[in-house]
Amino acid sequence: MNRRSRVAVIHLLALSVVTAAVTADADALNDGERRSVAVSAFTDSFVPRGMRLDLIHSGTADSERYSLDQVREEPFWGGRYGRLTDFPDYGKYRVSVYAMPLGRLIYRYGYSSLFGEWQTTAEAASGRVRAIEEAVRFPMPRRQVRVVIASRKKDGRFEDVYSVTIDPGSREVDRGRRFDGVEVLNLEVNGPPESVVDVLILGDGYTEGESAKFNKDARRFLRVLFQTSPFKEMRQSFAVRAIRAPSAGSGPDEPRRGIFTDTGLSTTFDTFGSARYLTSTRSRDLRDLAALAPYDTLIVMVNTSRYGGGGIFGLYSVFASDNEFDEYIMTHEFGHGFAGLGDEYYSSSVAYSDFYPRGVEPWEPNLTALLKDHPLKWRALVDDSTPIPTPPDRARYGNVVGAFEGAGYSAKGLYRPAMDCKMFSKGNKGFCPVCKAAVEDMIRLLTSPGG
Repeated sequence: MNRRSRVAVIHLLALSVVTAAVTADADALNDGERRSVAVSAFTDSFVPRGMRLDLIHSGTADSERYSLDQVREEPFWGGRYGRLTDFPDYGKYRVSVYAMPLGRLIYRYGYSSLFGEWQTTAEAASGRVRAIEEAVRFPMPRRQVRVVIASRKKDGRFEDVYSVTIDPGSREVDRGRRFDGVEVLNLEVNGPPESVVDVLILGDGYTEGESAKFNKDARRFLRVLFQTSPFKEMRQSFAVRAIRAPSAGSGPDEPRRGIFTDTGLSTTFDTFGSARYLTSTRSRDLRDLAALAPYDTLIVMVNTSRYGGGGIFGLYSVFASDNEFDEYIMTHEFGHGFAGLGDEYYSSSVAYSDFYPRGVEPWEPNLTALLKDHPLKWRALVDDSTPIPTPPDRARYGNVVGAFEGAGYSAKGLYRPAMDCKMFSKGNKGFCPVCKAAVEDMIRLLTSPGG
């Protein structure tokens, strides 16, 4: 061995010793210390405020386009402080933030949108062009960044469809506040934003005279959330706040009945022609109100007794406050908006005509097409004695995890993990083991002390 080779070996041995020491030190850290390291890494690229891009998403069933409306600075950041580029393959869209000029990835997440849902409707298939407000959010960067949005195409692959360079110091960044004087209720706060899941309840359709009702409703649904597994067992991982949007009228719009109400968030039934689909298309109003508090996820509580709701992953979970099924609606829609769970039912009418293309594995963690080249997502939870697909024999398989045909609005070709679940049917039931595990995984991601 020549001298240069001996020196190289010595350097490699030294590097191995240092690497082993660093790894041992990292393993020795407790959660608080790891969180401190993660926050330190966060502050290298970001400050603990939010940056929001308000966009207009437009197109047809087969085309789409983003237009930048405005860039907003938000006073709080309630999202991840650790695992900033580590996000599951969830959502119709993926946002990637790159530090300039070198293009290093510093933040990534997935989400879905109303426009993406509209593209699967008969109206979109007719060739009509539509535009819907949308927003993407990430921590306030310290330096110039490039933001890239990728769209999941019908074959399941992501394709970049929009990019823009943003300078956080630009005078074009709107730093003003909206909804001044609105009260933020701290319903239950179990830690600072970097260590908990920040849930924000926005009330709509509550007049000034109904503020006491809003407070009572918000506290009731706080109880509902923490009576539901796995939120009940992981309660200390949450902070829950509530804000009431200023509403001149009581209740949401009901277009089929000719009812149109002046509310802060413009919630409405009959979205995409579906009578029970309750949503808001006013993204800017909703986000401006939400900016008054830190949040990871939004719940919109609508003051109405009519049955309805809607949940879109990474956008919001909307529910009616006074219906006989309101507790079920809230937790079911929260499964969509928070954890990306898909609808497991297949017999109820919906507005979509092409939501899950044949031959493509759904991205949702609780749905599968059982394609040969895709291993079963929840295989680890299936007993070896359970056949896949699983026969709908309630006596034998009513309480096991399997793959039951009928899910995602289709009686054939899509499969769900259990015969019944909160994502399958109405009533006082819990999440199945697969849905529960997906919720737990999202909680861990958002509260992870890892860097």
